[in-house]
Amino acid sequence: MSDLFAMASVLLSEPAWLIAAAGGISCAALLWRLMRLTRLYRSAREERQQHSELIDHLSEGVYRAQPDGRLTSANAAFARLNGYETEAELLAAVGNIGEWYVDPERRAAFEKALERDGKVDDFVSEVFRHKTRERIWVSQSARLVRDGSSGRPLRCEGSVREVTETVRRLHLHEMYEKLASQLPGGLFQLQRFKGGRFTTLYTSRGFRQLLAFADGPPPKDPNAFLHMIHAEDRLKYIGSLRDSGMRMRPWDCEFRLSTMSGEQRWLRVTASPEAVENGIVWHGYLADVSAQKETETKIQQLAFYDPLTGLPNRRLLFDHVGQELRKCSETNQRGALLFIDLDNFKTLNDTMGHDIGDAFLQQVAERLRAAVGPDDTVARIGGDEFVVVLALAGSGVAGTTRNAIVCANRVLSALRREFHLGELVHQTSASVGVLVFDGSETSPESLMKNADLAMYQVKSSGRNGVALFDPKVLEAERQRFRLLNDLRIALNGNTLELHYQPQVNAAGHVIGAEALLRWNHATRGRMVPGDFVALSEQFGLAEPLGRAVLQNGVEALARWSKSPRTAGLRMAINISLQSLRDAEFVDFLQTLLEQNDVDPQLLTLEMAERVLAGDHMQIARRMKELKALGVRLSLDDFGTGYSSISYLRKLPFDELKIDGSFITDIEKSETDRALVHSMLSMAASLGLSVVAEHVQTTEQEAFLRTAGCTFFQGWRYAPALTEQRFSRFIAERNPASILRFPGSRQEA
Repeated sequence: MSDLFAMASVLLSEPAWLIAAAGGISCAALLWRLMRLTRLYRSAREERQQHSELIDHLSEGVYRAQPDGRLTSANAAFARLNGYETEAELLAAVGNIGEWYVDPERRAAFEKALERDGKVDDFVSEVFRHKTRERIWVSQSARLVRDGSSGRPLRCEGSVREVTETVRRLHLHEMYEKLASQLPGGLFQLQRFKGGRFTTLYTSRGFRQLLAFADGPPPKDPNAFLHMIHAEDRLKYIGSLRDSGMRMRPWDCEFRLSTMSGEQRWLRVTASPEAVENGIVWHGYLADVSAQKETETKIQQLAFYDPLTGLPNRRLLFDHVGQELRKCSETNQRGALLFIDLDNFKTLNDTMGHDIGDAFLQQVAERLRAAVGPDDTVARIGGDEFVVVLALAGSGVAGTTRNAIVCANRVLSALRREFHLGELVHQTSASVGVLVFDGSETSPESLMKNADLAMYQVKSSGRNGVALFDPKVLEAERQRFRLLNDLRIALNGNTLELHYQPQVNAAGHVIGAEALLRWNHATRGRMVPGDFVALSEQFGLAEPLGRAVLQNGVEALARWSKSPRTAGLRMAINISLQSLRDAEFVDFLQTLLEQNDVDPQLLTLEMAERVLAGDHMQIARRMKELKALGVRLSLDDFGTGYSSISYLRKLPFDELKIDGSFITDIEKSETDRALVHSMLSMAASLGLSVVAEHVQTTEQEAFLRTAGCTFFQGWRYAPALTEQRFSRFIAERNPASILRFPGSRQEA
């Protein structure tokens, strides 16, 4: 043993051995540490894997995002919350978590709280389920991770759970609480025993307040309520309760009631019956519906009654007439109605003001009510039109008609008496159409139309009278509407024609023509403007008709320009007041002239003197616009409208046409001769050319030439001709060159 210690002492005293021993010990320690670190790494990795799996299997969504909101990681629950299957799918679709919020301000509030406090707990927001855009509610908690040394925000870590159902339940609960606290009516339980006796089991405080009972309980016997119910509603109340008990169906009844304080109310009871051992128990609710009834009454008043006069309006009248039609059809009786239109009401309303007009209509309504029977119906259907439906209940046509006419004359007599409207004393009259019906008519509308036609018979005969409907008038109206429809078809198909009446100079040469509209109707034959122009004006076709005439006329001028013999001829076309009022008329005419390459100087637009009675400033402005195009303007039928000479001087006319009524008697009437002389002198002083129309005899032409007229038109030369016949007429009349119209006042 001593030898062993001695040898060890020797070895340890040697430096080399000391170094070798120390190295071996260090290697052993290092190996031990490496093995320990490996075990720790494996343990940490397994723990992290378990932690990751734990997070992925959480039902609550977990996420990480950059400070700017960019999403960097999320667990499976967060992906599913947004409608995606995996984290990868979610990250590929969602760029910024800020897209999540329905209200961007809510996101701003979240970021502000996170920046201020470093964390946010249970932050509830409405968000979009990202993939489906479904709106959901979530509760979000998060913390802000900062750099340990600089304090700079590194990321946001948070968790999210859906609370949609919770929020919905809270909302429903809040709504229920609000409704319950503001319940306006009262609850009750009413029992009927098998023997027929009733008792009140329960009434709420709202029930007692509704009936104005004192704080104490109401009577147990429900029969005590019956005397409070309006007499007209009592049987309905009892009957509805009995029916509910017999059929075991819900009880629902509205009725009027006088409360203990004397206040009148409309109430509604709704209750469900339940069969019990000794009878029936109704569990019900009583509500005050007075405001609703008042609103319904106002709505009915607005819907069915005229607000000014309180009379039934058109809607209620038609319902009533429909009932009368059915009654007549079922009982083989006859009814009658009066269609009343006040004469000259518009003048009163426009000159004296609407307040006077309204007061007048109210007095008219009162007089009509007084003039008819208590069972007759008086209605106002608009403006100054009234209708009376007579409850005659007559079976004979003659008797019913006689009674209706007697009532109509009674109405006229009542309306002819003076009306006192404040300081104004007004007298009026009316036009009354009478219609007797037997129930065979198709509808109330057809009755009204026929009665309206009868009223217009009175209007056309001078007003202030009564007319009985005549079926012949209806047939005439049908013919007018058929003609109107045919006219629309003709306009759309451009089948109207222009004929041309020559205009000649003193030498008898044709220098132009007036284009006159003709319509070759399929069944009526050739029609002149007097047969259909008034109809077109009445139904809004005057403007399209005028444009069609202008278009055909300008196209004819374009054709004339291609022949040496007709190239210089002018064409006169009459235009209406509607055309002058049309803001697009000048542009339309300019386009028409340019498209057909027609010299505007060859077109003369004629307008009657009555056109000048409109808005002087507008007419003058429109005429100047037409003159700027280069066309000529002619005043047609001069002398019939009493035009002011000073006014004519301001308008850019190039020509006057003396009306044919002055030419017809020029040979016999000294007055007409003097007037024609004056017209020609005035035209010469204004620098206007003159055309005398309707010249029929040689004597008329001779006088006009002597008086200084140089242009003529009429049957003395030719009627209105088709374009082909007009061309032949020119060939017979004109030499190679002819005298043309002057182009303007300066050339005249």
